[in-house]
Amino acid sequence: MMKIFIGTENSCGLNYQHNIIYNELYKFFDITTNVSDADVIVIAETCCCTQYNLQCTLNYIDSILKEKKSGSKTYLTGCITRDFENNMFLSKVEKWLQDNIDFIIPQNQPYLLLKLISEDVFRNKDINDFGMVLRNSKSSAEVYISNGCLNNCSFCKLTFQKYPLKSVDLSEIKEAIDILNDAKYSKVFLKGTNICQYGLDIYNEYMLPEVISYLEKKENIKKVILVGFSFKDAIKNDFQSVIANSDKVVELCGSLESGSDRILELIRKGFTSDEIINFVQNIRKINYKSLYLNIISGFPTETYEDVKRTLAVLKQLEPYMVDICRYTNSEFIYSSRYEQLHPTEIQDHTRIYSRTLQKRNVKVNIVGDGYKYN
Repeated sequence: MMKIFIGTENSCGLNYQHNIIYNELYKFFDITTNVSDADVIVIAETCCCTQYNLQCTLNYIDSILKEKKSGSKTYLTGCITRDFENNMFLSKVEKWLQDNIDFIIPQNQPYLLLKLISEDVFRNKDINDFGMVLRNSKSSAEVYISNGCLNNCSFCKLTFQKYPLKSVDLSEIKEAIDILNDAKYSKVFLKGTNICQYGLDIYNEYMLPEVISYLEKKENIKKVILVGFSFKDAIKNDFQSVIANSDKVVELCGSLESGSDRILELIRKGFTSDEIINFVQNIRKINYKSLYLNIISGFPTETYEDVKRTLAVLKQLEPYMVDICRYTNSEFIYSSRYEQLHPTEIQDHTRIYSRTLQKRNVKVNIVGDGYKYN
């Protein structure tokens, strides 16, 4: 039987291709943890949202290539397969990958990768299908409805990667919801890089309200958590009503980044602190929704006054959980042009955020050497 090595995960929790590929290959082939034994090597979960993450990914790929046996085939997908903007170093990265990897497959086409490994086994799979349903338990499941984002935040990988929006066909999402409802799953996580932009690429309109309305009709699905929630798109496109009136949507997981309007403008976040406060408070007047938020600690030029303002906004929003993401600079991103804080200042801001929020009984998760993209 063909032996397949599948690389370990090395990316944020919003990517899906690793799970699809692993789950499909595990059914039919011998999965080995030894690179030198493998006939096929698959590297699926690749991160490059900062220069540091990109270098870590390249080092990992290089270490695998050095161990592989002669004649084995290598397959690469994930974030690193996206087209980069013009840059001499990034051009060298692309060339190195092309020279050393047998098959490079776009991240939105995991089934194309599977077909390249075995046409016989995966002949009935649609190569353009990238939807994903991940069952976490007997009652909880994740449904990935989109990937990519059309916004242009200054700290984001969009400044050096061509990162298009890719939505799952609505009929496929509805079919997944029907299956989970029939199987009596009570909790569903809708996930995407920016789920609020779902549908723009294939329907030319924001279709998340349609998905939420469909979920409302399902008897067995009691709770829906929206992960990758963009407050900018929700505010600008009047999602307030459909979310407020939803009995199923109980939680929004998204990014505040900062409560300082000055920092929000530098980030190009697309909303003000008053807009997000009003949005959340108006929703909660009808149906209470829990919030799991991200903030950036130490964004370039952030002052103690900005920290104070962010904490004040968080007090009004009352999240139950906050990811405090230490800002990590990269020459690839637009915010590298701003005046950078010293690492000790970032540490100090992080400590203030953490201690203050914990005193308020808010759960805190400090994200280390890079920004957790959401």
